[in-house]
Amino acid sequence: MAAGSEKNRRWPGVLRFSLGIAFVLVAVLAFLKGLAWYWAVMCFCGASFGVVGKRRIMRAGVTRTPDDIVCRYVPWYEASAYLLNFALPLMGIAGIYAGYVPGNPVWLRFAGILLLLATLLMMYATFRMWNRCSLRFTPSTLTIRVADPKIRPGELTRDQVEAITPKWIANSVSGAKALQVEIAYRPEDSPTDAPKTVMLGLQLTVEPINLYGAVVAWHDGANADRNELLDRIEQILRGRSTAVAHT
Repeated sequence: MAAGSEKNRRWPGVLRFSLGIAFVLVAVLAFLKGLAWYWAVMCFCGASFGVVGKRRIMRAGVTRTPDDIVCRYVPWYEASAYLLNFALPLMGIAGIYAGYVPGNPVWLRFAGILLLLATLLMMYATFRMWNRCSLRFTPSTLTIRVADPKIRPGELTRDQVEAITPKWIANSVSGAKALQVEIAYRPEDSPTDAPKTVMLGLQLTVEPINLYGAVVAWHDGANADRNELLDRIEQILRGRSTAVAHT
């Protein structure tokens, strides 16, 4: 039953990838047959979004020292970052050029301008996450930094972490759901008994399911050898461990 469910979830991705590849080939062949370069660029970039999909991490953004492990957002390890910061402006430039070619609709130039403006926003968001977001593991503490300055969990001990929950969160624009990890914690200086929460996932270049497993392994590793614990966390973060985390 589970295998069938997993197979059903993979079909949309396989179909999207196949259609994207077919669209790329059609765009290349049409360009070779005389299609204007700007149409070929727009078709090729649009197909690239279909091939890559929502998110594709090429390598985990994880660094290890003898005393800690740090996860960061590393844009050059994320295929989607290349698309948003390179393919999107190429489509914008092609659209602006196409809008000035006689016979093409004028709205293409305005669409191109909007794409370039969107690129600036994406570049700002990418730089902000790269500069601010991190998750640091030590054998006894978890230090969390996110892009939102209003959310400052800081350094947390195991006693402060109350719950670690995987959640499927829908994108407010596209509606597509992405797996993220919610950590409920109790700040030391909190005047109330209500725990606060922080959501991790998109801000770190780590597969969310591996991130969840690593945080749970850290939380459950109070009595583990410090070096063995860090080794296990690193293996989970890099996707080299098949250990199943339990809350």
